[in-house]
Amino acid sequence: MTITQDALETVKLSEDDIRFWEENGYFIVGPIFAEADLAEAKEHMARVFAQEYETNVPPNKLDWWPGNPVSNMKNIDNGWWADNVIKRLVLEPKIGAIAAQLGRTDSIRLFQDQLLHKPGIGPDRPRSATVGWHQDWAYWQCTTPGHALTARISLDGETEQNGCMQVIRGSHRWPLQSDRNFFQQDADVMDLPDFTVPEGESVEMAPLLLEPGGVSFHHSRTLHASTENRTNDPRRTIVVHMLPGYTRYKEGTGDHPWNVAVLADQKDGELREGDLWEGDRFPLLYPSAGAGGS
Repeated sequence: MTITQDALETVKLSEDDIRFWEENGYFIVGPIFAEADLAEAKEHMARVFAQEYETNVPPNKLDWWPGNPVSNMKNIDNGWWADNVIKRLVLEPKIGAIAAQLGRTDSIRLFQDQLLHKPGIGPDRPRSATVGWHQDWAYWQCTTPGHALTARISLDGETEQNGCMQVIRGSHRWPLQSDRNFFQQDADVMDLPDFTVPEGESVEMAPLLLEPGGVSFHHSRTLHASTENRTNDPRRTIVVHMLPGYTRYKEGTGDHPWNVAVLADQKDGELREGDLWEGDRFPLLYPSAGAGGS
């Protein structure tokens, strides 16, 4: 699956767009997926959570299983291995093209996806299915340099009522924070931790509001979190974590052993410090992407 020049023009960013990204650590684009694509993705996401794998290949990491409390966040890594509809959205060339422009790089690879289902708990139930404040790169220091970035495809739209993602503007320029709170499912996100803030910087929170089919991008060092979903409907998101094509493996960090094991399997010999992140499980999204791209 390659992107045509005409399609590339539809996602061409201005220099002002890229400067906004570089200053704030996030960027939002309007819908790039049709309603039919979103409806199909919702159906197939439900199949993956039900452990119905179209390809007969399971995801490599599950943080939710059938029978878990319905108020919990559903979270699966590398759902694209299991389902061709999910795969089509994850490998969408427009996402890779936007990421390459934001990162000022000539190639972008998939690191992994995540399927997120934040249940609607209504206005009165105890807080649940939140995501605490964290930086993605705190979990990914096995990648170097730390220039990874993430796209979030909204299937339902994201509002402050249904638990949209919140970011701290400009925090991608801050030191790596000590806390790792992604899995803090009862976090009071509005009660901000004591971040390590550089002199002259301020803590400014911004909600990333998305239309259905819209996509937000954030830097791997941007602090972000999300509140509970106080509606009665789920908030479903396909997350696409990406690496610039020059990204290399850093050994000894202990981070992300699942993807490190996958990378080791992609190599002909022993995985070594400085090896490129590449292979069929880390396909190119830009300049081209495909079912088995390397």
